[in-house]
Amino acid sequence: MEATGVSLGKAALGGALGYATSKAAEEIALQLGVERDVNFIRDELQMMQSFLMTADEEQSQNKVLTTWVKQIGVLAYKVEDSLMDFGLHSEKKPFLGCIPRNPGERRRIAKEVKELRAEVEDVSNRNLRYRLIKDSSSYKSTVAEEQASIATAAMFAAVEHDSSSKVDLHQLITSNNVELRVIAMWGTSGDLGKTSAIQEVYDDPKVLKRFGFCAWIRLMHPFNPQEFLHSLVRQFYENSHDDSGKADQETSIGANVLVKMENMDQRDLVRVFNALLCSNSYLIVIDDLSTIVEWHSIKKYFPDNKKQSRIVVSTQQAEIASLCTEKPYQVSEFKQLSCDQTIYLFHKKNSVGQVNMGTVSVAMVDNNDEAKAATVEEKLKVKRASCSAEPISYSNKVTTSETNTTLPSDEIQEEDQEPNIAGEDKICNSPARKKYDRSRTLALALADEFLCGRETEKFFLIKLVGQPDNKCCTVISVWGMGGLGKTSLVRSIYRSQELGGWKRAWATALRPFKPEVLLRDLALQLQNTIQEDPVGATTGAQKKSISVMNLQELKEELARVLKMKRCLVVLDDILSTSEWELVKSCLYNAGRIIVTTRENGIAKHCSVEDKNRYHLGGLKEDAALDLLKKKVFKDNSEKTDLVPAMMEQARLILQKCDGLPLAISTIGGFLATKPKNAIEWKKMSDGINTELEINSELRTIKTILMRSYDGLPYHLKSAFLYLSIFQEDQRIRWGRLVRRWTAEGYSRDMHGMIAIELCRRYFDELLDRSMILPGEGTDRYSQKINSCQLHDMIREICISKAREENLVLTLEEGCCLSDTQGAIRHLVIGSNWKRDKDVLESKLDLSHVRSLTVFGEWRSFFISDNMRFVRVLDLEDTLGLRDHHLDQIGQLRHLKYLSLRGCCRILCLPNSFQNLRHLETLDVRGTHISELPTTITNLRKLQHLRADCDWDREHGVVLPKGIGKLKALHSLGFFDVSGRNENATIKEFGELTQLRKLKVGGLSCRNISELWSAIAGHNQLQSLSVKISNSGKDLLDGCLGEDLLPPSSLESLALHGKLVNVTKWIHTLQNLSKLVLRFSRLEQDDAIQVIGVLPNIVVLRLQSDSFRGTQLHFQRSSLPSLMVLDLCCSENLQSVLFEEDTMPKLELLHIGVCRKLKDISGLPALKSLKEIQL
Repeated sequence: MEATGVSLGKAALGGALGYATSKAAEEIALQLGVERDVNFIRDELQMMQSFLMTADEEQSQNKVLTTWVKQIGVLAYKVEDSLMDFGLHSEKKPFLGCIPRNPGERRRIAKEVKELRAEVEDVSNRNLRYRLIKDSSSYKSTVAEEQASIATAAMFAAVEHDSSSKVDLHQLITSNNVELRVIAMWGTSGDLGKTSAIQEVYDDPKVLKRFGFCAWIRLMHPFNPQEFLHSLVRQFYENSHDDSGKADQETSIGANVLVKMENMDQRDLVRVFNALLCSNSYLIVIDDLSTIVEWHSIKKYFPDNKKQSRIVVSTQQAEIASLCTEKPYQVSEFKQLSCDQTIYLFHKKNSVGQVNMGTVSVAMVDNNDEAKAATVEEKLKVKRASCSAEPISYSNKVTTSETNTTLPSDEIQEEDQEPNIAGEDKICNSPARKKYDRSRTLALALADEFLCGRETEKFFLIKLVGQPDNKCCTVISVWGMGGLGKTSLVRSIYRSQELGGWKRAWATALRPFKPEVLLRDLALQLQNTIQEDPVGATTGAQKKSISVMNLQELKEELARVLKMKRCLVVLDDILSTSEWELVKSCLYNAGRIIVTTRENGIAKHCSVEDKNRYHLGGLKEDAALDLLKKKVFKDNSEKTDLVPAMMEQARLILQKCDGLPLAISTIGGFLATKPKNAIEWKKMSDGINTELEINSELRTIKTILMRSYDGLPYHLKSAFLYLSIFQEDQRIRWGRLVRRWTAEGYSRDMHGMIAIELCRRYFDELLDRSMILPGEGTDRYSQKINSCQLHDMIREICISKAREENLVLTLEEGCCLSDTQGAIRHLVIGSNWKRDKDVLESKLDLSHVRSLTVFGEWRSFFISDNMRFVRVLDLEDTLGLRDHHLDQIGQLRHLKYLSLRGCCRILCLPNSFQNLRHLETLDVRGTHISELPTTITNLRKLQHLRADCDWDREHGVVLPKGIGKLKALHSLGFFDVSGRNENATIKEFGELTQLRKLKVGGLSCRNISELWSAIAGHNQLQSLSVKISNSGKDLLDGCLGEDLLPPSSLESLALHGKLVNVTKWIHTLQNLSKLVLRFSRLEQDDAIQVIGVLPNIVVLRLQSDSFRGTQLHFQRSSLPSLMVLDLCCSENLQSVLFEEDTMPKLELLHIGVCRKLKDISGLPALKSLKEIQL
């Protein structure tokens, strides 16, 4: 789990670095003469990003670190804003090759870059002051790493305790041994505490007086011998007693050294270095030694001059520490920082004479001495346990069936219990190591007696489990968002007597996931089940040995046991495909496996066949009400009729719960303790969001749902939190969302995939993880979800997290501005906000707002001069917006996304529009704009240009001449080409080679061939809609044939007009998945047969006089991928015939107005048909 601040920090740095490393930034920096500063900023940000990429859950709880990460995020936003702002000057016309033209402006920019560099340097140095990056490598991050630490110590030694004193680094350095001594320092928490410990001795005047020269070297990686030698000589000069003893020269030491060094070549450096080392004792500190190869290179520089010289090595690897010091060596505890953070010194044995070597003294042992290594492990565990509030517990007990249940005799272990397996010790119960007992928490909220409204789901799954055997393992996946009751549903199936004689075992995946724990649990359960059978009986010795089997032995034992009987295995709460991969090969002999998971992607990975995947949805309204009543009124629920006032409040509460059993059950249990009246229920419905935050009884809901959020990778967290911008219950179109994500920089073109395609992946992944739900009204059969909604409970998490990070501010009735601190990134003006001008102008810092979204009524003061960095201006469906309100829009020079969709009073675009040279998306659908200005052709970064695409609109928006200049266009439409420049405009389509989507109308017999010729070579075009004006006479495909074909890359095709040559060209569209025909006037059945051969069509719509024959005949094996068939407005159609094996995947058959249709035959042949709409 990663803290939200860290995730947003990563996302912000990604955006800043994306621009800082771009060619544009490089060119601007070069032109302005600040390339070194920009390079420094870039390099520092890359280091910060690398650190954040390694930050883990436990570090995220560090308050100091969290503060620093927030500062990094703020800085990253500022860097990106500033660099892009400087970039605006490169767009100005140069004067004598100088950018910008005004020298004063040039100096101002250079000064700002210097200041920006200073800020970056300060934030970076803050890490050094508080040791944050070194803390980030803290050894306590996971149990596995702690065990690795124990194993590292066990490699070297057996431990002896002597509490009289600890080893003294000062005495080790100042001992009287004349030989060169190497002292290596290693800590269990990386570099934490080591630097200050060495510095304390290094700065001691008595130590400095003892050595002729001292130097402290922090190694660069890879090791650079020249730099190393140069640094040594420089420090020798700076720290020599001759210089340091002369107070009057103190201020000029650095300058004097610099002069000396500049006059030296490599030979001089070597000569001086050798002379200094041979004639003086020396103290050298080598910081951050990482490899033994580096040490072998370094130690050659330091001969043993028999002058009591010392080298102190600091390393993060115990093995390196052991190899640096002389043999025989010993390891002594130097300082214990906390219960699991200790610093050790590796030094030559007895090098301190009579000094007692501390509380933990370690001597060299043979690596094969397993007994001593085990002793180390146990003692270190006890040592750490003594620091913890929780004692270490050991248990060899194997839990069997829960008592007082009506389980079948085959069932061994109640799934709510966590198995205690021999050898699986529970180490200190720190927050980072607590195992979240999910099944137990769910059991509290979803007791079996409240499994309401799931009769259909239970029947379906039992039928699925009991399907005829095919002599191989069948995996059934039940998936859905947290709190739906997946575990409770599967538990009821697992216990069901309807399954007959299946042998059963249940395992809940614990965290951290260990396959041997899960497999051992299953093996014990199945062995106990099968041992009653004489054929499968096992001896007590065999049973006992499972608790000490290694992973390979467990796999073999499970394979043996699973072969004996029909077995049903449940794996509850699988969180990743890797977890499944680790255990699936061991369960191949199981008859049935049921997997529960939150993610569709995992369900698909586990169950390849669609029929074996079950998406569990929310409860229907009646079932939700029944569950609420049962929880509130318990045994009297069936006798209780709610009065109208209580029923109204119950509906409001259930509307918030949105069918989520966890929420309904928990809230119902809470209401059961309150007076049962409408007043109490109204308090709950009005304040349910607050109650989720502060009420300990309801906190379970948020805890369960938060697990899904915590499991998101950082790029999905920032994308998810962005959804808090939208209103409650709002249906969010995917196109609107992903284009906004792209404009905000959440993704970029990479590896042959454009940014919007990557954002579409984010959208689909959030759907698969159940973080967003398909939008209301989505066609569930078309396999493509074009809108989404947030579950009310998930939305509360989204809003609270976005508010915590100061990411989104929503101005709405009752909003509190007192907690708003710092720059606002995304500003939302709600429809119920009172439109207070003073709030916007004086109480909020709008200088770094990146997006402005307005719901409801427009006011002219919404756009202020302070909003220089706005990238997204979303005014969709804003009321009262008029042309003159957009006059100043040209000052938003960073604008990338502009939506005026649904602003019906907008008639034209302002002249200042030409200044929006970074604009990528312009959406004017639903406006009264009839023609786009010529200046739009100057917007060379424009990728998406959207106007009305209503088929029934007489005239679309007219494009200006010169549209071919917009080479970056990906989507264009719906536009009318019937104007005065029709042929020129159509020819220019041929220059738009990046087009993925094109919608065009106003075509005629004069120019239709020009269109097909212009787009024939567009091999990236995926979606095409073409409308011919005179659909009664003009032919849409008269010119298509062998010599001229539509792009073979098409996946969606909509044609409005008469077709005569379908059989000559449509067979080339092998990628086509959606085909819509209107007014095609197809008269021959052969055209339908050719369409039927297309292998990938999922949606086929024959609408509005598209077919004029009397019979539609779908032959055997036609349309193998079709899921939706729409037949509408066919005046002559009398019969439809489906042959056997046609459309094997058809799920929806829609038949519209076909007045003469009398007969539909062969419906039984449609094996997958789920719905017929008439």
